[in-house]
Amino acid sequence: MQQQLREKIDEMLKDDLIEESDSSWSAPVIPVPKGENDVRVCIDYRKLNEITKPDRYPLPRIDNLLHQAKAMPYMSTIDLKSSYHQISVPPDDQDKTTFVSPFGMYRFKRMPFGLRNAPPTFQRLMVKLIRGLKATCVISYLDDLSLRSVSFIQHLKDLREVFDKLREYNLHANRKKCKSGCSEVKYLGHLIVPEGIKADPEKVSVIANLQEPRNLKQLILFLQTASWYRRFIYKFAEIARPLTNLTRKKVIWQMQMEFGRTRILQQVNDCTDSTCTETS
Repeated sequence: MQQQLREKIDEMLKDDLIEESDSSWSAPVIPVPKGENDVRVCIDYRKLNEITKPDRYPLPRIDNLLHQAKAMPYMSTIDLKSSYHQISVPPDDQDKTTFVSPFGMYRFKRMPFGLRNAPPTFQRLMVKLIRGLKATCVISYLDDLSLRSVSFIQHLKDLREVFDKLREYNLHANRKKCKSGCSEVKYLGHLIVPEGIKADPEKVSVIANLQEPRNLKQLILFLQTASWYRRFIYKFAEIARPLTNLTRKKVIWQMQMEFGRTRILQQVNDCTDSTCTETS
């Protein structure tokens, strides 16, 4: 894995994302396997984040965005390439992003993932970008944009305006992940279809294959993941109550765990056949 990490750092140097550093700040690098022959460079910024004044700019609620994302005849989704890396780090703050690797110390010139205020910083930029558009049916959650139009001609105009605005802000789209002029699209883990909003079967499969929780942290993760599709599950809170109770008190896990988990998984698997036309 060290060879892949070295190659990734060399690539980041070549792309001018990072540069060598001799700062007194430092954070450990954690290479995470990505596929068979690649790694994702993750930096553990927990200590830096603990002393960082939080940016209170809000991220949009997923359910509110899905409520706005009603299907229209022509829909497109735009994914921004390495989104955070498209924002520069002020020179005075670059030393704080320094990370330590087996090959030396480096600091970021572009905003890295893992910083406490990276998401609100990026969302603020996207909201500013969208406010400058004439096209009204455009929504954004961080680097995921969706736009919808009532006619093909209008959709072409809307796409041109969005891409012109991205160019103005010097933001680049990931062509491989963009979809244009579709009658149904994937957005935020859901399918936007003419009939309404449906659960994405691929995401449902991920939930179904989650390991059975063995501790409180895993249980909370399971509940949070399953609740992603609670809008499709009648009386979700009631079904999940046996598991929710386990997060609040010390009880014997096994029986309640198996009962609650089985009921939730049954409902999650069934929700791919359901369509939600009202997401309030």
